[in-house]
Amino acid sequence: MNKEDLIIHFQNTDVDIENILKAQSIARHCLEHMSSFLRPGMTKDEIHKECRSFMDQLGSEGYWTHDDPALILFGDLSSYSAHLPPEYKNRRISENDLITIDVAPMIANGWGDMARTFVMEDGRILSWKDCHNKEIRKGMEMEMHLHELFMHVIDETTTFEQLHQIIDDELHQYGYLNCDYHGNFGHSIENDQKDRVTIDKGVDICISKYNKPITFEPHIRKVDGSLGFKHEDMYVFYEGRMEKI
Repeated sequence: MNKEDLIIHFQNTDVDIENILKAQSIARHCLEHMSSFLRPGMTKDEIHKECRSFMDQLGSEGYWTHDDPALILFGDLSSYSAHLPPEYKNRRISENDLITIDVAPMIANGWGDMARTFVMEDGRILSWKDCHNKEIRKGMEMEMHLHELFMHVIDETTTFEQLHQIIDDELHQYGYLNCDYHGNFGHSIENDQKDRVTIDKGVDICISKYNKPITFEPHIRKVDGSLGFKHEDMYVFYEGRMEKI
């Protein structure tokens, strides 16, 4: 889906799509950069500082999640869904680790929002498909499966609540849990945080008629596992289906 189509699609709405696209580009470039920056021995603060510095250099004008550029999870708290507790401040990345980075740059009132889980094996970042750890491969396969399901299951009548039920049922079928402490799977992109609509129970709003970009960010772990996985992209309902932007 190209930029011109998106601009036309949102031209009579309050969605600031041009700035959203700029902010999302910053998010994407930051995560690409972090895949080559991450090293064993780094602390959360070192990763956090690099995310802010890199996105500032790319032109981010702020960070819409309480002016915080990135949520960073790793180690035995990879399935923890909020910022790491203070006692983990000096915890360092190991040579075999999972590192999730969720960034939130902003251009004017346009939000970027993207997350990736990086796999470190023997001291280097590699594709999850090449990882020797079966739990990691299966977890990331499940993430990709959920995003494919998300893109194809939504039609003109699907509500946020119905989508939540579909994804939740799929997780349970394959033996996974939703790690998000709010219990949702994503949210709308707004001009103000308090206006966000979430993919959650009780949200009986039609996705296609709401007509705003939404994120999909399942944070999951195996029922009997210890590792958490997260992959977030931004989508818009366009011409009868969800399209990634």
